[in-house]
Amino acid sequence: MPGADNSGSSSSSSSSSSSSSSDDADSAAPADKPPGDDKGDNPHASVRRRLPKVEKLQSDEDRAGEDLKISKFYENAGNLNAAYLRAQDAVKYQPADPDTHFALAHVAQMMQKREQAAAEYNSYLQLAPDGVKIKEARKALSQLQK
Repeated sequence: MPGADNSGSSSSSSSSSSSSSSDDADSAAPADKPPGDDKGDNPHASVRRRLPKVEKLQSDEDRAGEDLKISKFYENAGNLNAAYLRAQDAVKYQPADPDTHFALAHVAQMMQKREQAAAEYNSYLQLAPDGVKIKEARKALSQLQK
């Protein structure tokens, strides 16, 4: 009766493989129809609201001010790279604001980016010839030229 044992073991292995394939077939969605495509499955599928398009959440001035605050936070925390990137963003959003250039110059100087720091201090002096931080900018420029 060795033949009977072989048929019994083969039928058990085939039944186990057929049960696993039937489990896969039950859990998989039909290939021709994506899940949730039927309007009967989703009562809200036929009702679609269109939200108004938002142009800008913040003005450029508000964004630059926030970038400068976050840049200062990162500078105080010792993360100069993050402070530098946020100061760059502030300059991008407010290129005519002397304070953004001064902040970028200050961080660039701390990171030993001498050429960029000098360029940004010069931008500050051009944009604010009578600005509050003129002495600081000129002093920093003289230190950078040494």
